[in-house]
Amino acid sequence: MSSPNLRSPALERFYLAAAPNPIAFIDESMRQPTGAAEGTFSRTRLGPAEVSLYQMAAVIFSHARLDSIRERLVEVADGTYWHTNKKFRGSDFDRGDIVEMVETITEESVWNVIAVKMPLAGSSQGDIARARALCLGRLVRNLTSGTGEGAVRGIVADNNRDQRLNRADERVVDSLRRTGAIHPGVAFTHGGMAFEPLLWSADAISWAMQRDIARDDVRFIEPVLQEGKLTVINAVDGKLLNMKHPLGASAFARGPSSQRPGLSGSPGHDVASSSMIPARYAVDNGALFAPGQSVGHDLLRQIRALGEAARRKAGG
Repeated sequence: MSSPNLRSPALERFYLAAAPNPIAFIDESMRQPTGAAEGTFSRTRLGPAEVSLYQMAAVIFSHARLDSIRERLVEVADGTYWHTNKKFRGSDFDRGDIVEMVETITEESVWNVIAVKMPLAGSSQGDIARARALCLGRLVRNLTSGTGEGAVRGIVADNNRDQRLNRADERVVDSLRRTGAIHPGVAFTHGGMAFEPLLWSADAISWAMQRDIARDDVRFIEPVLQEGKLTVINAVDGKLLNMKHPLGASAFARGPSSQRPGLSGSPGHDVASSSMIPARYAVDNGALFAPGQSVGHDLLRQIRALGEAARRKAGG
């Protein structure tokens, strides 16, 4: 029997059918175009314009530990409600809770994967829907590329209020199965954070990653970077992207491995992070993190370089 904090009989049945393989939990985050040309000087900000993006984050948990992880997340949240963005808008101590949540997710997760589309083509609903489909398709292919009992065969995405987007998600996964791009046994469903605390994990990781990319604020994603449990992929071509941060005098130089679900690799990406923030302590949201100063623009440079390399290769 599942833990009492899972309040969705449909998801309980879903997990039973997916046993014993790991389960991946997915959520989205985006930053729409700001109006200034991306990568140019923004007079309103007195600094470089923010880079628009759409991303999806996946957190993979062991099937055998779903119940115990769920209880740990509820304990960190001190209740059955969590929304990372609302936590951030609270007190400095609430922001410390975000760090503790990410630390717990990092400790318990098998792996974390981010698929990012940068920049967004525009801000219309059609632009966003296309970016969502692109990120989801790339993420699902990456997550399910393994074999055996260690491979992800069950995926739970956060439910969108717009049911058209949920149906579009299902069509994306159905198409991948039909074309043989993913294992035919991959199961996909939606769930709500109000009924399944494990979805909080994807909400927290996606929010923390967007915070880092858009505002160079590494404080919240830092536990994942420290442990190297992260793969970042370009949603357009599936190529790996490196998360880079300035190397401080006392920084611990360690970054995400190139390993990803179903593939092997070695650590060594150029990532450095500052000292960890103790959870349950106040996290000051001072003016240390200027929007879009380096991380987002660095990722955009990588994406453009990959695109240019592909065009040169195609041109012979």
